[in-house]
Order: sequence, then C-alpha cells, then structure tokens
Amino acid sequence: MKDGYLDLSDIKTIAIRNHEIEKYRLLPGDLLMTEGGDPDKLGRAAIWRGEIDTCVHQNHIYKVRPNRERLLPEYLRELSGSQYGKSYFLQVAKKTTGIATINRTQLGKFPVLVPSMEHQSEFVRQFDAVRSIQSQQAAATQKAEATFNALLGRAFQGEL
Repeated sequence: MKDGYLDLSDIKTIAIRNHEIEKYRLLPGDLLMTEGGDPDKLGRAAIWRGEIDTCVHQNHIYKVRPNRERLLPEYLRELSGSQYGKSYFLQVAKKTTGIATINRTQLGKFPVLVPSMEHQSEFVRQFDAVRSIQSQQAAATQKAEATFNALLGRAFQGEL
C-alpha cells in the first residue's frame, strides 16, 4: 500500500473460509486504506482496480466502498490524503511511539465533504491532468540526469 497506488509486485495468498470471501472481496472502485503506521501516513489510500480476480484484503487494510452515485472513489482518495483528511485522522488516532492507528469507527466518522458529482468529476479530471504533467516532468528529469551523467563520464574519459 503506497500513497495513491498499490504495489502488487509481492502478492501473498491466505486461507479463507468460503463464507468470508464475499465480506472481504475487493471490487473495482473500492478504496483501500491502511489501519496505521507512521503518523504522516495516516489517511493514505489507493483505489482497487480489479487487477486480481477474487482478491481479498487482510486485517490491517480497511475497505471503503463509496456509494458511486454520491461519491467518486478518486475524489475520496484525494480528500482522505489531503491536509484536511490527514489532520482528522491524526487527531483521532491512537498514538504510541512512532506509530498511529485508527479503528473502523474513527474511519466511519470521517467528515466527508461531498460536493456535487459535477464538481467531483471536474476535480478528478483536473487532478489527473496535474498528475500526468508531474509524471512527464519526472520522466524528463530522469532522462536529463541520465544524459548529464553519460556526458560527464565521457568528459572524464577525455572523449569531449
């Protein structure tokens, strides 16, 4: 579970009773949130996109299934991870040395700001556009650094 996405490079299998599958099964659009960890990571969430058939979540992950007629999962993900969301979760969290956790009740009481579906859709569209630009900039920076390092290597070898 990363901030905004899922790292699916290391998948574990667990034994689960047949009657529990439906309770824990993930459906596309479900928001997954961590129970806790470092205080600065409270509120981080990712959206399940159905990457694995019949996938369930473990007990340190909360599944939030928003009513898609009222709330877009992409909007809720960004709201929960915003300063607004992080402040709420940090305020209600149980804190021990370097660890902060929330429970299901505290998660359920998160005061969700619910703008119209039109505003949510526009927010998601603009947010995705900004993320796309950031991704392009990161790729360009990486390419520029690689080019600079190659040029530097050639300069030190007297090839320039």
